[in-house]
Amino acid sequence: AYGRREEAFGIHQALAGAAGAYAQARQHGRPVIGLIVGKAMSGAFLAHGYQANRLIALNDDGVMVHAMGKAAAARVTLRSVEDLERLAADVPPMAYDIASYATLGLLWKLVDVTSAEQPSSADVQVVRGALVDALNDIKTDPAPDLRSRLGGTNRQASSRVREKLRAQW
Repeated sequence: AYGRREEAFGIHQALAGAAGAYAQARQHGRPVIGLIVGKAMSGAFLAHGYQANRLIALNDDGVMVHAMGKAAAARVTLRSVEDLERLAADVPPMAYDIASYATLGLLWKLVDVTSAEQPSSADVQVVRGALVDALNDIKTDPAPDLRSRLGGTNRQASSRVREKLRAQW
């Protein structure tokens, strides 16, 4: 867990530097692809994964995206883990599973594999194909921004807020 020692060593500065480098590379036309193969967690994922032009995840029960572990989230929200799991069933941004995360529109592609932990040679080929497809898609995209992520089923409020801000400004 991130703590005083990591802060003293400047992990936050390293993450900020990395995120800035990814953003600059993307904005200058360099393709940046993120591949989620396991647990994508907290600041590390936010700093690294969110700057990718295309974000791909393996469709496997062991693959998940979350800001913090369930026990920590329960402590912070003053709820039980069971209560959080019940809420996650109705509130996809609170869920840990990759299928719920996919509804937010942040993933470019969810890739079906037989096993994320023990990939077969066919799984490797499918993932390689997805990476090549992502690279080709980036090359044909005229805008290096991240607008494509706003179309998710559960991101409609984000789109409405952006529309209202554009109208006001």
